[in-house]
Amino acid sequence: MGAWKTVRITKPCTIKIKNSNLLVKDNANEFILPIKDIDLIIFEGNQFTITAKALVALSKNKIATIFCDNSYLPTAILHPYHQSSLATKTLKMQLSVTQDFANTLWQQIIKAKINLQKEVLKVLNKEYDKLEKYFLQVHKADKYGAEAKSAKYYWNKLFNKLIREPHSFDIRNQALNYAYAIIRSMITRDLSAAGFLPAIGIWHNNIYNAFNLADDLMEPFRPILDIAVYKILDNNKVDFINPKIKKEIIKIFDLEYIEYEKGLTSIRNCSKLYIKIFKKSIEKKDPMFLSYPMFNIKKLNECL
Repeated sequence: MGAWKTVRITKPCTIKIKNSNLLVKDNANEFILPIKDIDLIIFEGNQFTITAKALVALSKNKIATIFCDNSYLPTAILHPYHQSSLATKTLKMQLSVTQDFANTLWQQIIKAKINLQKEVLKVLNKEYDKLEKYFLQVHKADKYGAEAKSAKYYWNKLFNKLIREPHSFDIRNQALNYAYAIIRSMITRDLSAAGFLPAIGIWHNNIYNAFNLADDLMEPFRPILDIAVYKILDNNKVDFINPKIKKEIIKIFDLEYIEYEKGLTSIRNCSKLYIKIFKKSIEKKDPMFLSYPMFNIKKLNECL
């Protein structure tokens, strides 16, 4: 059975390895967590102590690991380093990607993202007509900047007067950033497990970013998370992100409302398959081979 549990560390504690399991201990209790069952672990705040052995175990077992500050904003990701036995072969393929392949793939990624943004606004009965125009403006390498234009229009329509910021205390930004950090860590983990080097992107190329490739490939997942976060916040009228909201956000990664490759699945499982198909597209030197997820609003409404 594959790993499936998400663990949140929220209180002062020590974390170490005991008999190949994760031992979490505070002043009153201790918990034994089978490390093979953990898929994602989130450390919130800085009131914990973790051993180097535990960090190595998290990496070796391909556990997506996120560290957050006291405001619950993600600050770091731990990811496995070349867990694939064919890592060298995959890395050579990654480094041999042509500029034309990169330009075409980025075009397809942005088209998929804008199309999903349109679907989000459509199911929420919000105006979306300009997104259809921006979709048609997406050319190779998005040379006309359709993504930026669509983002400005999209956020204005989705949330009233929302300014997207990475360190905002607006609950909408906090919830979105929390969800984005989780998908980023999952895709980073799945890329590393497949033998890719996440720092080397197809489009993103920030020399200070260790996750350029993950940032490329997670783009179509953003609107899928947006609609789920929108629904969660609409159902919970609060002004700050609390444990209940965070639990609801974590839950959306296991809800089966994602349509991918002619099947219904969760974001967690979709990420793994998505990276496998991305690898095939590089092997085939065909950027059109990669397919993109969609959301099923009926299934999402049933689950939330």
